[in-house]
Amino acid sequence: MANEAVEQPIGKRDQTKILNRQQILEAAKNLFAEKGFEATNVRDIIHESNLSPGTFYNYFQSKEEIFEVLTDEIISEVRSQIQDSYKNVKMERAEINKSLQRFFHVFLGNPRLMKFLSRNQSYLRELRSKGRFDDMLKDLEKALEDGVKNGMLPQLPVKIVAIAVFGAVFEIIATMVATPNFAVDKAIETLSQLLFVHTGK
Repeated sequence: MANEAVEQPIGKRDQTKILNRQQILEAAKNLFAEKGFEATNVRDIIHESNLSPGTFYNYFQSKEEIFEVLTDEIISEVRSQIQDSYKNVKMERAEINKSLQRFFHVFLGNPRLMKFLSRNQSYLRELRSKGRFDDMLKDLEKALEDGVKNGMLPQLPVKIVAIAVFGAVFEIIATMVATPNFAVDKAIETLSQLLFVHTGK
């Protein structure tokens, strides 16, 4: 009988490390959502986490590092939502509308995430300029390329359209945060109309 790999249980020390790191991230996420990145300092995060300064610096060196880790987590979650939304979806306006609605409702259904985005717009844009969101942009490019190949979209400059759509989505989210009664469904309909303006679909 072949040897089977046995998954070893996580030891108490490793469990503590995982919990401490998560405790720091949760504390920072709460503070960044309530006060914003600028108004939050490392002492605030340490106090909110109920851990010692020494423990904090075992995991992170600055609030900037924590912010980038949290942003990466958000990007990962959003990418997963996008991929689920577009899985087996044809490039047709009605289906794209439904997928976009599911995507935007991920944000509407998460008040803390909305606050995090609201309080930290300038820093998120800075990370965008540093290429932090490039993988999401590539996902969108791939979806558009598939639409063109399948004849569901016209021949179009995929890279430029992906940037335009990505920018529009970013701004819609920013407006959703700033304007609680913003007509998200209308924005989604307009966005898909712009995308399909030449197709007649």
